[in-house]
Parts: sequence; structure tokens; C-alpha cells
Amino acid sequence: MRCFCYGNPGEIQKDNQNGAGYVCFTIPDIGIAFKAAFSGKPEECEYTSLLALLEFVDLNPQLFQNKNLEIFSDSFAMVHQVNMKLSADRELEPFRNMALSYKKKIPYTLNWISKGDNPALGNITVN
Repeated sequence: MRCFCYGNPGEIQKDNQNGAGYVCFTIPDIGIAFKAAFSGKPEECEYTSLLALLEFVDLNPQLFQNKNLEIFSDSFAMVHQVNMKLSADRELEPFRNMALSYKKKIPYTLNWISKGDNPALGNITVN
């Protein structure tokens, strides 16, 4: 089953504070689209979108029984950090480690997709 995640930190304000960002994911095969407000650095938003998706899968195992879970993100760095092909900055290690701990419970693959091809963006209306 293909799943897609996306995190957007919003606009950086003049005082270098993060703006009103959001995290979202979509699972087209079962008609799920999720969006929540989130304020953080770009990398934190990207990881949080993945972790929100993994938590949803963990809490709803009946929807994913006997399915191969393929997750796609347009965050090149996050995908390669979780796949252990790039190192994560110290501040991102807790996020990466949570994603890796989910792999012990939920077998999934994480792959890169271009931003233009990521349906998580198309299913979410920005307010």
C-alpha cells in the first residue's frame, strides 16, 4: 500500500521564528488525507509528517494487515537518513530513531518522490 507524507514549515518570520506550518499525509488506497498545524524547522516538519503517518498505521493495524507499506516523501535528506545512507544532525537523531523504532513494529520501505509527484500536497488545501 502506497502512502505519502509532506511537511511544510510555513514562512520564516522576520524575527527568525517559524510561521504557521503543517504536516500531512495521504493514503489514496483507503481514502485517508490528514493535515495538522505544526510549527518547526523544515526538517522537523518532514520527520513529523512521517511519524504521524507511522502512528496512524500503528493505531489502525486492521487497515494494513497483509499489506506491503511503501512510504514516499519528497524530503531527500530524511529518506536517506532513515535508510541509513546519510547521517542525521544531532538535533534530528531523536526523530530518525523514532522512525527506525517503528520499523521494528511496522515493516515499511521509505522512498523519495519528487515534490511535484507527491499527492500529499494535492489532497491538502492550505487555509
